[in-house]
Amino acid sequence: GNVLFPRLLPWEVKAVQKKVKVGKEELEADADAMVSNLLHKAAFCNNTLGLSPYASERSMAYFTPETIRSFMLDHFAPERMVLVGVNVSHAELTKWAMRSFADYNAIPMKKREEAKAAYTGGDLRMEGSSPFCHAAIALESAAWGAKELAAMTVLQSVLGGGNASTSSPGSGVTSRLSTQVLKQSPYVESCAAFNTSYSDSGLFGVYGVSQPDKAGEMCAAIAKTLGGLTTVGKDEMAKAKAMLKGRLLRELDDDSVLVKDMGSQLLMAGRYGTPADFCKAIDAVSEADLSAAAKKMLSGRPTVAAFGDTHSVPHYSAIEAALKSA
Repeated sequence: GNVLFPRLLPWEVKAVQKKVKVGKEELEADADAMVSNLLHKAAFCNNTLGLSPYASERSMAYFTPETIRSFMLDHFAPERMVLVGVNVSHAELTKWAMRSFADYNAIPMKKREEAKAAYTGGDLRMEGSSPFCHAAIALESAAWGAKELAAMTVLQSVLGGGNASTSSPGSGVTSRLSTQVLKQSPYVESCAAFNTSYSDSGLFGVYGVSQPDKAGEMCAAIAKTLGGLTTVGKDEMAKAKAMLKGRLLRELDDDSVLVKDMGSQLLMAGRYGTPADFCKAIDAVSEADLSAAAKKMLSGRPTVAAFGDTHSVPHYSAIEAALKSA
């Protein structure tokens, strides 16, 4: 067998089931990863992006060589594959591609149903081993290729982020989250904005870590800051754009980031947009675009996820009301 058509011996499949359990334990030990996992489960309840990447204990018995091979035949198709290379000529890349797939029995083309992500919003909390409260408040963002995407990335830069011990130049110390959340409370350990885009949906929000008893204050401050995105001044927008473009261009120096970015873009859009293309799109964003994108985002249902010591995280309805009144 090979990577695309492995032999999948029964004893091998049974042996790796133990690794799934270890993987879940490692996930629960990583508070940041757990918040991301809970956030997606709540935001896309029981569909696509909200489905767990880890098999449940009761479903293990159904993972046999036959079911795994059937899954591969359905999903490991040529039209779903991307081959990316950095610092290599196209001729060299295609030569090794031909050699690598020489023994590959092509899976025939057929109609494959593409389930669309359905954003639901919601609330998920889980008590964990962390002594802090890790909480995220998110809203549905723009999908990859959507006209609002550039505006959303600029809004993320406006919010910025940081942590209690960072004060170096370029660390976002003058961003909204730094001035309106971090500097307002000595109990907030860190706070940062995020914007993740997928082929048919996305998530925009803020992830913060605080002392457990002060989680309510942190969530209220985050909601107020998110609600304030409908108004962004010209100078603040210019500064956010400059920081965003600088970050994009710096990523060109990291080959691993570049390869991942190229692969993701090709899978989602079928084409690669260079940093220069994105800088042009960022420059074209206006104050009106930012306001329109923020209003559209804030009109939807929020998603709340919390992990660790969550006893003082406000009720979902309270956070929803805070976003509407901000």
